[in-house]
Amino acid sequence: MQSLRAMSAKDERESEMVDARRLLTEDERSQMLARIHSLVYWVGMFIPEHELLGGSEIDLRETVFKLTSKDDLTVEEVGEIHELIRLLTEKEKSLEHRLSTDPMTVGTAKDLLAEICGILRAVDELRSVESPERAEFKKEEVMKKIEDAKRWQQFLESVKPGAENQR
Repeated sequence: MQSLRAMSAKDERESEMVDARRLLTEDERSQMLARIHSLVYWVGMFIPEHELLGGSEIDLRETVFKLTSKDDLTVEEVGEIHELIRLLTEKEKSLEHRLSTDPMTVGTAKDLLAEICGILRAVDELRSVESPERAEFKKEEVMKKIEDAKRWQQFLESVKPGAENQR
């Protein structure tokens, strides 16, 4: 009995090793690429702490935080934001191309997806700094979606069987 358990545990470890090195399937690749292009790609993603852009490594998270937390931006800082957006967009496109074409393991693909989504989140944060009107518009859009979801939830609760007894 113990030898069967030992064999089972050994088989399980071997299958985990194989899974760790399993190549990404086309279906998995398509799902990951679709996530990048979804409306909420950035939810739960962190801006990468460091990123190699234009041949030098920058502290991306700190840079984005500094630029997005300022009340008034200088002309130079606005230029820096535009250049950073350009470099990040270029990097994102390059990484997305790698994800869509290169053979890779599932683990590598997941890491690449997280980096891409983090970069896209950084771009989104930087774009919202460019104009206060744009940031306010985005805030209003999100609030409208939340209100729509609440109304939808209330409607679903009201048509649920037995809901008339709860009133």
